[in-house]
Amino acid sequence: MGPRAIHLFSWSVVMLLGWGALAFGAEYSWAYGPLLVFSVVVGLLGLLASQTKRFASRTVAVPLAVVFLGGLLQLVPLSRHAIASVSPSSMAADYRQLYAKATMQAGDVAASAQEARRPVSIAPPRTVIGLVFLAAFTILLVGCVRGISAVGPAKIASGILMLGVMVAILELMQKASGSDVVYGFWYPPQLKGNYSAPFINRNHTAGWLVMALALSIGNLSGGLARGLRGVKPGWRHRFLWLSSPEASKTVLTGFAVAVMALSIVVCASRGGVLCLFFVVVLFGWWMIRRQSSSSRRLVTGAYLVFVVVMAASWGSVDVVLQRFQGATPDIGGRLGIWQDTFRVIRDFPLTGTGLNTYGISMLHYQTDKSPTSELSIEAHNDYLQIAAEGGLLLGVPILIALVMFIREVWRRFREKADDTRTYWLRAGAVTGLCAIAIQEFFDFTLQMPGAAALFVVLAAIAIHRPAHRVSESA
Repeated sequence: MGPRAIHLFSWSVVMLLGWGALAFGAEYSWAYGPLLVFSVVVGLLGLLASQTKRFASRTVAVPLAVVFLGGLLQLVPLSRHAIASVSPSSMAADYRQLYAKATMQAGDVAASAQEARRPVSIAPPRTVIGLVFLAAFTILLVGCVRGISAVGPAKIASGILMLGVMVAILELMQKASGSDVVYGFWYPPQLKGNYSAPFINRNHTAGWLVMALALSIGNLSGGLARGLRGVKPGWRHRFLWLSSPEASKTVLTGFAVAVMALSIVVCASRGGVLCLFFVVVLFGWWMIRRQSSSSRRLVTGAYLVFVVVMAASWGSVDVVLQRFQGATPDIGGRLGIWQDTFRVIRDFPLTGTGLNTYGISMLHYQTDKSPTSELSIEAHNDYLQIAAEGGLLLGVPILIALVMFIREVWRRFREKADDTRTYWLRAGAVTGLCAIAIQEFFDFTLQMPGAAALFVVLAAIAIHRPAHRVSESA
């Protein structure tokens, strides 16, 4: 791949992530449509980056293709007898009629209960949309794995660092203004008050920033390790190093990390703050354990302590603590939602209700149907939602894909083929993935297409092979 192609792929990834984040998380159709198209384009650009096909297809494409196939099976029309055998609960309610009412679609839906054949998905159009997302992000993941293997993750990580600062500043400005208008013109229709920028929901903004923060800390650690490697012992030489261009980049990276940490606390998201401390503790332990020099360990530890103290004092951590103290026993209504979700899982154990159909199932299963209640269109726990929508049909291949992914991450670290900066960027990506995985126990940040795109790129950084390793395995 030539220099121009390398530059094009790297900055295409950054532009994709920028659109996904700044267009309100690409939550709306006018935003996620272009995001999906751009994801496919970026994935194809990445596929052109390397001549090696075996690695990506074996470790990424195959398990995700099985998940996609499971989603397609949810759309296959079956006889009423077959439906009664594999998904008897889908016969208990006319979900097509419920879906038509929910989407205000016209047409004769009264006869749907008498149809001779129908799929196990209770809302096939929504399952099709879910499969389109799955296909686009799979292409993006496979392409990014190969592209990053060829060009390295450094330029992409630098772009994510800049995006992280931009998102953090937008959030700080939104909270400082106290306005109900995002970007000065957008009135979010789905929430009332306490808006966040740019993801509208503070939990989603905090979740995206946590992923960007973790990768940026890896960027900082790699720059620090490389910069101090050739410096002579003694504090005089270390202070002299601070005047070098490489030290200036490292200092700016450290400042960007501090701004992101401050913005996460300002979001006042309980899950975001918990994930922030998880990232600091895990990565702090990782860096102190792996840094060979005692001076680097001291600098690293002191800086992370500074970040935590600064974010807590300047970010009004007392607001977050008040939210923890004021938490209700039902965890903000989540406990009731989870109980309803367990009922769905119990009734649809094999095939699930269909990918991307959770909100439709709640038209029948939601317990709280008082006039003041709102329909639960998310489970506020992505693991439970996957189990409800996919059952064993999707749950088993997803679990296999996860195990294969973890195995590949473990292999990359055991191969010890990374240079210093790549190693720490990989460590940052893994830390970010673990952090957002924790947040998904209580929220649904990864259902925002803009956050999901960043998750995919971090996953690609975590399992990519350096260019020389790819050429050896070709």
